[in-house]
Amino acid sequence: MHLPRSFFLLLVIVAASCACTGRPQPSATDPKAAPHSETQPPSDKPYKTVEVDSIDGTPLVGSFYAAGRPDSPAILLLHQWDSDRHSYDEFAARMQPRGFAVLAIDGRGFGESNRRANGALLAAGRTDADVKRMLGDVDAAFSYLTKQQNVDPKRVGIVGASYGSSLAVIYAADHPEVAAVALLSPGLNYFGNMQTEPAVKRFGDRPLFMTAAEDDKESADAVRSLGAADLSAVRKVYSSGGHGTALFQVGLADELERFLTASLQK
Repeated sequence: MHLPRSFFLLLVIVAASCACTGRPQPSATDPKAAPHSETQPPSDKPYKTVEVDSIDGTPLVGSFYAAGRPDSPAILLLHQWDSDRHSYDEFAARMQPRGFAVLAIDGRGFGESNRRANGALLAAGRTDADVKRMLGDVDAAFSYLTKQQNVDPKRVGIVGASYGSSLAVIYAADHPEVAAVALLSPGLNYFGNMQTEPAVKRFGDRPLFMTAAEDDKESADAVRSLGAADLSAVRKVYSSGGHGTALFQVGLADELERFLTASLQK
């Protein structure tokens, strides 16, 4: 039986096609068909999410904004009560292209830092023991930041809001490696066990910035009182603006950037 010439022509076309492909192509439903990482669209986030192990093993979740050049200054950001690290997102994203590495962490019991090492739920507390653990968290985060690529460990500062400002200055007072501190809406004695005036005095002549708003009277009074304890501190009191990171809405970002640039940039 003679097969039509068209049949042989079809066989030649199919064989050539198989030779060109070389190997079977995975189907769209095959998990191996996912594109390679280099073809993935870039993330729209300027940071990577990291975990920092505190002294008791509690994992602290943070947003790390890497520095692009060697020997860059860096900032650790501590949020206020009932908040989380994302209250600093805009400011951190602003400072990264200015040449800073930035680490914002969720304090224990807030945001994603809400579980112990064994997975049990973790609630925020205000006891003396809680404050001691919080200061241990600051130590772990500060140490983590100083060891990151391109970070100059001699030019790392801390910014804290509300109770975070108390943690910042109390920790820095006993750690001379902290190059500068900024206090947003500080208090004189948050929780009754976080006295800041003695810490400001121990902090010495290192760069210190304090700010608050008059419509947050307790914090505005604290800025004035702490300023009397350190006459070299940079102080800014707004007529209004609220508490802590709410002050970014009334121009704090400009003031804070100037302070950190003057204090930490070469």
